[in-house]
Amino acid sequence: MLYLHPFYQPGAQLSLNLRSCVDDKTERNVQATVAKAFTPFTMSQVLLVDINPPIPDILSGAKTSFVLKVYDPRFLQHRKGTKSSAPHPWTLKAETTAARRRAFGATTFLPTWWPDDADAAGWEEYYFSNLQQLFTNELAAYTRLLPLQGRTIPHCYAHGTLALPVAAARAVAPRVLLLSYVPGPALRAVHPARIAPPVVGALVDTVRAFGALGVIHDDLRPDNIVLSPTDAVARPFVLDFGNAEVRRPDQSDDEWELTLAENNEPKQVEIMLDSLGVQHLAT
Repeated sequence: MLYLHPFYQPGAQLSLNLRSCVDDKTERNVQATVAKAFTPFTMSQVLLVDINPPIPDILSGAKTSFVLKVYDPRFLQHRKGTKSSAPHPWTLKAETTAARRRAFGATTFLPTWWPDDADAAGWEEYYFSNLQQLFTNELAAYTRLLPLQGRTIPHCYAHGTLALPVAAARAVAPRVLLLSYVPGPALRAVHPARIAPPVVGALVDTVRAFGALGVIHDDLRPDNIVLSPTDAVARPFVLDFGNAEVRRPDQSDDEWELTLAENNEPKQVEIMLDSLGVQHLAT
């Protein structure tokens, strides 16, 4: 049976310090109730939460259910170990040591390095830095893709931190994103015959729009594409921008066009649709 920390069990109360993704000048403390955990967790922890009463100056007044993404390094699946890495269970002591090193500028961590297995604090820094980067990538991508929010990607309503209770004191404050909930099955779970040409066309157009707006998704796969609503399969929504590459301010048009051509995400979508048996026009 899958173990869920009490933070993430249905009915758990979470305290969030949030700023609007559109205007982040004012921070608000918001109370959320966990309705469901989307497990298994891999990188971020993804939850369906209820917020009631609504917070009109940050959230849509018409909605009370949202997706909460928590970037807490404590619950990364990688900690359990891989074929090339031993298990690295979380401890407060190692997390605190890593935080102290960061505070004094004593870390030499690079995202491409794996620490020695015996370096518990080094692994905490590795996990912390990776999740901070995922959060930064995702927030930057949603900011760039504002014209697509609510149409073919979720709304990004707010960002901030998880306010942990005193009894669960930590050396880090996990970052969070609050997104709109998009109900519907993943692309992989839908029979190809039910996916109409306009849906396929909308998916390809969306991926092209990413590039035009300065974003490469870099993790396009059937599990990150939801067809909504469940009973009609009317529109594709692309999720999970943690691996996204966002155009740098100093990149010229020619440099960005070369980056887009090297990645060629519309072609990746075509290959993915072929693998699923979905009919499409050549992109």
